Amino acid sequence: MKKCKMILSALLCMALMLPAVACTRITAKTDNPFSRPTVAKVAGQKKDWLDVDSFTCYYGPLTGYAEKTGEVPVMDNLKKFDVAIIHSSQLFANEQAKAQVKELQDSGTWVIAYLTIGEDDRLHEADGLGEGGYASYYLYENGAPKMNGSWGSYFVDAGNPVWQQIILEKAGQILEYGVDGLFLDTLDTVDVAYDTIGGMVDLVKKLDQTYPNAKLVPNRGFTVYPYISQFVDGIMFESFSTTYDEAGKVFVDRTEADLAYNQTVACNVINRARRYDYMPVFCLDYVNQMEYSYMTQNVYNTVWEYDFIPYVTYSRGLDICPYPGVTPKSERGKLALSKLVEGSGNETTNGDTSAANLAYAGNGLVTVTVDSVYPGYSGAAPLNDGFYATPETHNQINWATEAWASENNNKKDHWIQFAFTSAQTVSSVTVYWAADGEGTPTFYSAREAYVEAWIDGEWKRVASYSWKQDGEYLTRQQSTKFTFDAVTTEKIRVCQPKGMGDASSALTDGVETQFSGIMWVSEVEIH
Repeated sequence: MKKCKMILSALLCMALMLPAVACTRITAKTDNPFSRPTVAKVAGQKKDWLDVDSFTCYYGPLTGYAEKTGEVPVMDNLKKFDVAIIHSSQLFANEQAKAQVKELQDSGTWVIAYLTIGEDDRLHEADGLGEGGYASYYLYENGAPKMNGSWGSYFVDAGNPVWQQIILEKAGQILEYGVDGLFLDTLDTVDVAYDTIGGMVDLVKKLDQTYPNAKLVPNRGFTVYPYISQFVDGIMFESFSTTYDEAGKVFVDRTEADLAYNQTVACNVINRARRYDYMPVFCLDYVNQMEYSYMTQNVYNTVWEYDFIPYVTYSRGLDICPYPGVTPKSERGKLALSKLVEGSGNETTNGDTSAANLAYAGNGLVTVTVDSVYPGYSGAAPLNDGFYATPETHNQINWATEAWASENNNKKDHWIQFAFTSAQTVSSVTVYWAADGEGTPTFYSAREAYVEAWIDGEWKRVASYSWKQDGEYLTRQQSTKFTFDAVTTEKIRVCQPKGMGDASSALTDGVETQFSGIMWVSEVEIH
C-alpha cells in the first residue's frame, strides 16, 4: 500500500465526487514542483523512480532487432532508456524472458509489463453466467458482449469479482518474471460505462494491496485517475500531440481543439494531483516514418513543458523500438500548471437550488447516473450542482466540471437518469446544454431529445423535443424545457437518440458532425 498517497483522494474530490471513495477537501498547494533537474543515467544502476526521464514502449519480442532494418539488437536499444514498457505476452512465450528482464535491470532500466484490466482480448465463458453463456463480467449490448471495434476486444465490468480474481492472478504470473511493475491498460472502459468506475478503483486498489512493491502505471484513464492516483506510481498520456487518422492510415497532428483539450487534462487532471504526490508521466506519441528524423524533436519539446517524459515511435503496433537520439530542448515544466483552475470553478450557483427543484443535489432526493463519460470529464456531478453555463458564466478552462459529456458515439443512445429516494410528482424537466469555446461560446444543444418516466415498471415517453419546428432549425439553444401532464414516478430519464447531438453545427437532417455523437449537458432541473 502506498500510504503516502492517501492525501490524493481528499485533494481531488473537491471537484469530482464518487460514492465509492470517501473524501474531504483540503487547501490547495500553490507552488510549482515541475521544474526538476535531470539526473544522468549511470550504467548498471537504476535511477530513483522519480528521477526517470526517458522511456520506450515496445510490444515486440525481446530477441531480434529494434527496427526492421535489422541493424541494432532490440536489447541494446531497450538498455538506453530509464524505463522500458514491454508486452507481457513476450514474457510467456520466451524461455529467456527472466534472464532478459534481469539483464535490462542490471543495465539500469526499469521494466514494466503490460496488463489489460478494462477489456478482455478475446471472449471467454468463465463462470458462464452472462448472456449467451459467456462470462458474467462482460458489458452486454443487444444480448452479446460489447466489443471495442477499434481493437476487437470486449469491455468488462472491472468490479466483477470473477474478473478481479483473473486479473490478480494474471498480475502475479507476470510479476514472477521479475519485472518491476505493471502497465495497466484499458481503464477508459469507465467512459463507456460510467457506473463501473467504482469497480475500476477497487481493482486498482487491490492490485496495489496485493503487490505493494510493483510499480503500477495506468494508460490514460483520465476519468478514473483522480480516484486511483493514491494507488499508482505514474501514468501514461498516449497520443498527446499526435493521433492516428483511420481514414488516411497515417499519423497526424492533433487539431487545435484537441490539443487544447489535452493541455487542460494535463494541468487540471494529471498535474493537479502531482503537485501533492509527484510521479512520472510517460507521454507516447506517434509520427510517420518519413517524418521521424525531424518531427520528433518538436514533440519532445512540447510535452516536456508539461513535465511529461516523451517518447516517439512510428509504429502503431509498437512492434519496433527506435531510439530517437534526441532530448528535450524546452524548459521543463513551464506549462505544467498553465491551465490549472483551483476548485471546481463553480463555487457560485445560478440555477434553482430551492426545494422545488427535485434534481438539485443539495436537496438529497436523487442519485444521478449516465450512460457514459467523455474522457477527462468529472462524471455526473455537474448535472445537478446548481450551476449552468451562460455566455457570461461559461469558463472554457472549467469544461471538466462545468458540464457532463457522454462518449462520442453516433451509434448509441445517450441518457441521464435521476432516481429519486421516493416517488415524486413531476411535470417539467429543463435541460441546460453545455457551452464550449472562448469569448462567445457555442451551446451544443441536441437535434432531438426526449424525457421518459418510470411508470408501472417500464419507461414511458412523456415529452419530446426536435430542433426542427415548423420548418425552422433551432440551433444554439441554451436550454430546452420539457413540460407534460404530471406523473408520479421514482425515476426520470433524459435521452438523446443516436447521432442526434450537435444541433449547433449540423444544419441538415442526418448529417454527422464532429460532436453529433455526444450528449453535452451543463445542468438539469426537475419540477
